Amino acid sequence: MENIAIVTGAGNGIGEATAKRFAADGIRVAVVDIDETRAAKVAGEITEAGGQALAVRCDVSKAEQVETCIAKVEETWGTPTILVNNAGIGGPFHRLDEVSESEWDMIFGINVKSVYLFCRNLLPKMKEIGYGRIVNTASIQGLYGSPGSSTYVATKHAMIGYTRNIAAEWGRYGITCNAVCPGYVQTAMGVQEDKVDDYMRRVLEKTPTKSVATPQELAAMNAFLVEQGYINGGVYVMDGGITAHVGIMEV
Repeated sequence: MENIAIVTGAGNGIGEATAKRFAADGIRVAVVDIDETRAAKVAGEITEAGGQALAVRCDVSKAEQVETCIAKVEETWGTPTILVNNAGIGGPFHRLDEVSESEWDMIFGINVKSVYLFCRNLLPKMKEIGYGRIVNTASIQGLYGSPGSSTYVATKHAMIGYTRNIAAEWGRYGITCNAVCPGYVQTAMGVQEDKVDDYMRRVLEKTPTKSVATPQELAAMNAFLVEQGYINGGVYVMDGGITAHVGIMEV
């Protein structure tokens, strides 16, 4: 079977690295992002390197756009066999009582509703062909609380719960679903060096490896998980050991 992947939030960061890793492994990749220019750039770079890629603009929180995205991939290549739900936003960061309803809805729409929309559409199709691999980008903040990040924390806990439930419901059909929980990653969203003074020093002090992850390291984990048929319902922490000894760092 020729694998066809949809990677959301693939215009930069972990999503971009994952799309490029998949393409290097011979997988056809739909580079999905709300920023059409970034998606086209990544897809172009994949094509120039000899891979197969399709750029798709999509607001992943909108049902109609998700359906259109999937239809475009199907029309181009066939039924997607791999889904990486990577699109996400972190902030705005507020204390719980300061979060507006519109902010709550926006963050949940992108971080959680998007996973539901893509899975709702693709799981029956994967069941029909008897094969599917789903990887969700969660966070170490899906494992613990983090003051000032209540909405983001809630979305990542939800993503982990959803991952486990998909694994339990759909594993019998040849479909696996796992979550990866990054700590601090060298991306615009992950490192956020301007969040507080001396941010990176404080990050590294709390990290046993004294380093932050590269997007390529996360991409390698995603590639590993889509190769496996018996790993299902797993939650894989990639944080340099932060949660192994101190839990979430307050910044």
